[in-house]
Amino acid sequence: MAEEPAPEGTPPASDGVRRIRSRLADAVIAARRMLERLRLARLITAAVAQVVIAFIVWRIWVWRARRRRR
Repeated sequence: MAEEPAPEGTPPASDGVRRIRSRLADAVIAARRMLERLRLARLITAAVAQVVIAFIVWRIWVWRARRRRR
């Protein structure tokens, strides 16, 4: 019975670890970019909400002022 040689094409374990670390680093970078976009979206949403609220308050104020004049 002949001894079979070990396959030479198998990568060492450190290549797998490097690949996983690389993917994790890419995921962290992508998460940070997403957080920046999310912060910007929240800021824009808050600004729009404040403008809408101010407009509604102004319309109520105008409506009440017209009622008082009559």
